[in-house]
Amino acid sequence: MKLLQNGSRESINSHLTGSSNESLSLKDDKEKVDKILLQRVHFQVYYLGVVQKINMTNSKNRDTEPQLVDIVEESQIEGKLQVAANEENKVLMFVSRHGIKVMDISGQEVLHRHPLHTIAQLIQYTDGSGHQNIAVKVGQVGKHLYQCYVFQCHTKDQARNICDCVRRIFDAITTKS
Repeated sequence: MKLLQNGSRESINSHLTGSSNESLSLKDDKEKVDKILLQRVHFQVYYLGVVQKINMTNSKNRDTEPQLVDIVEESQIEGKLQVAANEENKVLMFVSRHGIKVMDISGQEVLHRHPLHTIAQLIQYTDGSGHQNIAVKVGQVGKHLYQCYVFQCHTKDQARNICDCVRRIFDAITTKS
């Protein structure tokens, strides 16, 4: 090892094989991916319900995010889905490389699981009452019928953090493949 003028250390082998910064960066990226894949993050949110049998075959004509929000809000108007959360609907949402697991607030009972490969879409949106919601569209690859699980978050930051957490896990898995 030798000390460079900028204070960093460099291996003599790096002169023969390329920059030590490049190999260090690749190692750091691999460690970062592994760390993300080992994470298990939980959030306290409110479960509003599920919209069953959503047919998204005409999504080519329209962006799927607004279409999904419209379907959720129509279900709320029709009384099939709660609009506002109450304490009875508080749940724990665990996000990991295995997907999303929803448990009762005590952490004793698993209410539902959504393996990562079944999550077709995850969106954050503000409803007409100003609540921060997350819609998790779940289904099988190649099928046109989906279910949409709706959760109300405490803040916009919490909703964004849940979406970012799932996105980072998806990115880490595709990077590792």
